[in-house]
Amino acid sequence: MSSSNASPLATLGNIFVDPAKAYDDIRGHNRWLWWPLILMIIAGIAVSIVFFSHADTAAMFAQQMAASHAQLTPEQMQAAAKFQTPAFLIGTSVGAAIFGTIIMYLIIALYYMLIGKLAGWNEQRYSSWFSFAVWSSFPTVLVPLISIAVFLMRGHAATSFQDIDVLSFNALLLHLPMTSKWYGLVSQVTPFTIWVIALSIFGMARWTKRGAGHAALVVLAPLVIFYGLMAAFKVLF
Repeated sequence: MSSSNASPLATLGNIFVDPAKAYDDIRGHNRWLWWPLILMIIAGIAVSIVFFSHADTAAMFAQQMAASHAQLTPEQMQAAAKFQTPAFLIGTSVGAAIFGTIIMYLIIALYYMLIGKLAGWNEQRYSSWFSFAVWSSFPTVLVPLISIAVFLMRGHAATSFQDIDVLSFNALLLHLPMTSKWYGLVSQVTPFTIWVIALSIFGMARWTKRGAGHAALVVLAPLVIFYGLMAAFKVLF
């Protein structure tokens, strides 16, 4: 149950240090979701602007073509290169940060709502699960902020997406080149991914009163399917 002194600003901090209170407070305050959602979008936009403003887009394009093994004619290369300007890349990244982020949480909320109806959870409203999904992911706001700080401290022009990738398991542990078929998969996962998964399991168990095992099954099932299919595709093709 939400406490009398609950506020969206306090909850932004509590989701890090006191998630039990945070999940209790956001329940019934679905409109609060705009606070974390807007902050995550702003952080995503900021990292795109900083990165592409300091990027050697020609070198990055050449590296992408080499990594994808694309067989393009000189005319096709020239046509594709026209879209590799900082302004165009910033524009598309800003669009992805806004619309991609919102669509992702809308899909997650739909999944949770459908599972809730099938499982007979007390909380079945779509707006509540949309709020839940957004708040559970809020710790990832630190990823672009840390990436910006590290990138600026390095003080050189970016020639690769690896220059801004400082927190993925690839950057921290594996160091696979972009030419590796596993690069895209392992670069998507960071320690913050594990944090969000654990937080979602905790919050779902608290909301549904069904236990951590039940919550873990619901949260992990789509992730296992998604990454399992991606891994299988890479193995087979």
